Amino acid sequence: MTGPFVLKAAGQVGNTSVTYYSAATQADLGGTVNVTPFTNMIVSNIAAQMAETYFSNPANIANIGTLITPTALTNAQIALKEKLQPVLAALGVNSSIDLLRTSFAADHTGLDAVLDLVKVETNTNTNIVTLKNALTSVVLGTDNVTTATDDKQAVVATGVTTEAATDLQLVLAKLDNFAKLFATSVPSIQAIKDSGTFDTSASFMMSGQTFAQFATEMSTQQDLVGLKFSHVDISPDANNTPDVLILTAVVSSNTEAMLDRIRLRLVKSGGAWLVQGDGLKADVSVHAQAHRGTWANSMGSGANPIQNGLSIFIDPFEFNSNVINGTFSGGQIASALVTGPGLGAGVTFDQATQDTWLKLAGQSYNTNLIPECTTALTAQCVNIAETVDNGVYTIVLKNAAGGSVNGSGYQIRLPKKPYATSELTAAMFPEFTSITIDGQPITPNLLATLAVGKTVAASWTMPSALKAKYANIWASGANGTEFYRVEKDLLPTATSVLFAIEEGSGTPTSAGIWLEGTDSYGRRLAVSGYISQ
Repeated sequence: MTGPFVLKAAGQVGNTSVTYYSAATQADLGGTVNVTPFTNMIVSNIAAQMAETYFSNPANIANIGTLITPTALTNAQIALKEKLQPVLAALGVNSSIDLLRTSFAADHTGLDAVLDLVKVETNTNTNIVTLKNALTSVVLGTDNVTTATDDKQAVVATGVTTEAATDLQLVLAKLDNFAKLFATSVPSIQAIKDSGTFDTSASFMMSGQTFAQFATEMSTQQDLVGLKFSHVDISPDANNTPDVLILTAVVSSNTEAMLDRIRLRLVKSGGAWLVQGDGLKADVSVHAQAHRGTWANSMGSGANPIQNGLSIFIDPFEFNSNVINGTFSGGQIASALVTGPGLGAGVTFDQATQDTWLKLAGQSYNTNLIPECTTALTAQCVNIAETVDNGVYTIVLKNAAGGSVNGSGYQIRLPKKPYATSELTAAMFPEFTSITIDGQPITPNLLATLAVGKTVAASWTMPSALKAKYANIWASGANGTEFYRVEKDLLPTATSVLFAIEEGSGTPTSAGIWLEGTDSYGRRLAVSGYISQ
């Protein structure tokens, strides 16, 4: 290999999509080169625009040899180090450090502590980097990468102290304690209660569950043995409430198919940080989703147009159950209003039939996908051109009288904006290669055989940009009553699945299968098959 080189790391930290660049010269071969938010600033300042924007233009790849030079890297690294000197000094980082090349441990000390406490936010439209205190959201400084005029404007170190770094370590230690409960086995309810990890009071709320309900559920989750948290992001809550932090992370375990994201609310009480659930009255999430479907019946078969948009999942079942049993007051959650980039005045959801979650209002069928706005605009659609990476959506949950049951709403981040439908091609989706029942390819003529005791097998190919995530099969009768739904979480590398139909009733007149893959940013691309008589 011959330098210079450009390095790239992309994916999610917590629930935020990130892309970091770094660079190296021929002399760096065999040595350490960091890839961090700070190295991304170094490369962006050299390119005089955000590195992500610069390198997304194929024409600029040919310029790497003249762009990335030893002198340019040295000058940009020194300039950024001088700009960051107040926060580096506040956390005891030696002034001789090379932000590009000095190796450091991921132990929340030294440079790692600086990266913990200084949140770097980039705006590709303005080419301005904003540096904030990760625990308070106080702006520490900015950097316009298109010009060198602000390079000498050092950041302030407001709230960036060794005490804050220690406090952050205590928060992360609480996360470690959570994981240790599942180190080798499933803990008992009492062990969870006595761990000192959780706020066991009535203030605990986990997607509508009380602490007792949460602990009971956790004590049965065998797939959590070997629990691990990674890609952790910590930030203040939406109101910058003192001694309250929101933590998001990737969750994995010894069970390979166990790969998900979690949100936790932590509160400081009596000098100790405690996990207070997620602080939400419903299970909520926001994802970019695209879906390609096929159909078949006795008259023929075909493909449906690609459906694309925002998937908003809102399930208030646990909270509503606790309202019914008298644990909570304020009325059951009956609907929701979702606002945010691309949604205009907002989109409404109401209770789905035969399901616990809320569906897109005004639809005759159950769906939580807000479709992309077309030329035939409706209020219940998303203008994808107005969506943004890391866009924030507000979800206001309402009772039957229309009153909010969660104040001004929950703010949920969308890591990556949806593709525009015009960008999507069939090759970007998973593709079924076989769907059989007891070894026979499923056709409309075999619908009646999709009964209890049967096994459905499906296999597929997955595009290289996707990892398998989830699959289900379902069947229903002539009046739309669902007889059964069998769901499977998939290994990321899975190419097949078996569904055992163990319970259900009735003779199906329609049935379907759904397969979902996710990319590195959490966008979901799914394929489905539907058959009917």
